[in-house]
Amino acid sequence: MSYASEITPVALRGYLTTYVNLCWIIGQFLAAGVLKAMATRTDEWAYRIPFAVQWIWPIPLIVLIHLAPESPWFLVRAGRLEEAAAAVMRIQKKGSTVDPRDTVAMMVRTNEHEKSVSAGTRYIDCFKGSDLRRTEIACVAWASQTLAG
Repeated sequence: MSYASEITPVALRGYLTTYVNLCWIIGQFLAAGVLKAMATRTDEWAYRIPFAVQWIWPIPLIVLIHLAPESPWFLVRAGRLEEAAAAVMRIQKKGSTVDPRDTVAMMVRTNEHEKSVSAGTRYIDCFKGSDLRRTEIACVAWASQTLAG
């Protein structure tokens, strides 16, 4: 989901990150439908078909992953600034007047700020103070989606 938020334009970011969760729900419906259809079968295809259906997805996903642009944020964090500028240019709107190097410079500054702010923090800090409340809210939101299906 972080990749989706790094690549998409700000105006579409909320829709795409929500679409990731929607895909989980669609997958649950699809799985329930396949299992419901196979529930009355008594032959070996009763278990083979559900396994076969789940192996349909890797082929289109591999193709899409291969065609997806690299995340400029990842490239900035890896110190590959020229490649980050090329990635920004690739995902920018055609005819944009924004210089990709300016965007990468902003990303570098943001990355340095995040490093300085998060220095000395640990995962255990998610379970202390006000961060505990945020952790609880996030866990309940994700668990409700899974447990409801």
